[in-house]
Amino acid sequence: MSEDETPAARYARYAAIRRSLLSAASQLIPLVSVASQARALTLWDGSRVCPADEMQLAAVFDLGVLDPVGGHGRAIERQARAEPPLPGSPEARMLAALGTARFGLYRILGPRVEGGVSAEAVPDGTPLVIWDNHLARNRVPGALVGLRLAWPDADLAMTCGTAISLDSRALERLLLGTPPQRGPVRPSLPLPEDGPALDRLLAEPAARLRLTALAAAPGFAAKVTRTAIDLGLMGGIPGRTPPELLPQG
Repeated sequence: MSEDETPAARYARYAAIRRSLLSAASQLIPLVSVASQARALTLWDGSRVCPADEMQLAAVFDLGVLDPVGGHGRAIERQARAEPPLPGSPEARMLAALGTARFGLYRILGPRVEGGVSAEAVPDGTPLVIWDNHLARNRVPGALVGLRLAWPDADLAMTCGTAISLDSRALERLLLGTPPQRGPVRPSLPLPEDGPALDRLLAEPAARLRLTALAAAPGFAAKVTRTAIDLGLMGGIPGRTPPELLPQG
């Protein structure tokens, strides 16, 4: 890719490569790992993954490819061994970026005219630009999300995997160390006008230190995703949600 290309043009080209790499890697997740990821998210019925929609299925594969629980290997590393790209190529840069991608919490500040969205990392407030067309169209300013970022170029932070909608209820559960729940799940949207509650939680130095430690520990992505699922922020869950509240058809 030319250094003269705009970030928007580079993002568009890298996005196609990212999609291809993640799709290929998802085919290399062993069934035993798929089962472990789905069980961690209560999306396993004993013999198969049982999501209510594509976003839930994507969350299972996101863990299996990039950040598995249960001691399983990462499918992105299997993909790197199976089809090593040409050194120095855009494919090699994107693959390396996926291999070092990290999950974290971010507040979305709003779309930029040049493309991407302005955001800040939680809890330290570091400003950054995130490239993701879905975020630019579908997140209100101030929204809290959990997502994984990859940096194929030093100035280009791209999402990889599912962006998880969160709110102050989820943040509070993470800070308190609330264990995974097994009870009913009722679909829920993030709390409206939630900014002041988030600000109060993040105003405490101890809370910021706790979040920093959590984000650095193994299994953070699974913990955040499961918290969102338990709160209904990822929709209804088969076996935990009344059938009439699940997607029909």
